Amino acid sequence: MERIKHSDHKAFELLYDRFWEEMYVKAYAILKDKSKSKDIVQEVWISIWEKRHKIENNNIQGYLFTALRFRIYNEFRNSKNKEALIDDFINSLKTNDVSNNIDNDINLKETQEILYASIEKLPKKCKEVFRLSRFEGLKNSEIAKKLDISQRTVETHISNALKILKNDAALNLAIFIAIFLKT
Repeated sequence: MERIKHSDHKAFELLYDRFWEEMYVKAYAILKDKSKSKDIVQEVWISIWEKRHKIENNNIQGYLFTALRFRIYNEFRNSKNKEALIDDFINSLKTNDVSNNIDNDINLKETQEILYASIEKLPKKCKEVFRLSRFEGLKNSEIAKKLDISQRTVETHISNALKILKNDAALNLAIFIAIFLKT
C-alpha cells in the first residue's frame, strides 16, 4: 500500500491482479449481472487509485472488500428490483436453497435472525399475513379465508411488509455482509 500511495503503477497492477477476480465473483453472486458486476468492481479500483494518497488502512484486502460492499449496497439500494431481490432471499430461506458450506450455514443463521427480527417489528396483522404467505406458502385466497379478510387486504399486507423490509437499510446491508461478502 505504501508503494501505491507513492503512485507505483506496478504495485497497483499486482494488487489488481490478485483481487480483481475474487471481487468480481462476489459482486456477480449478488447482482447476477456480469456487466454491472464488472462496472462496480472497476469503480472500486478507480476509487482506490484516486484516493491512494488518503488511504490510511494497512489491511488493503479488507479495505477493498469493504469498498465493494458499499458499492454493491448502493446499487442494491438504488435498484428498481429491490422487492424481487428480497423476495428471492426470503424464498431461499424457506427452501433452504443454500450450499452445505459451513460458513454459509453460519452466515445464513445470522441473516435469518436479522430477517426474523425485522419481521417481528411488522404490525401484528401484517406480520401474520406475511408469515402465512412466505413461510407457510399459502395463496392469498387461502390466507383471506383463514383470517376472514378480503384478498385485497391480504395483498396490501404483503405489499406493506415487503416495502418495510426493503426499506430497512440495515437489513439489506446485513444480508450482503452476512451471506455474500464476508471476508
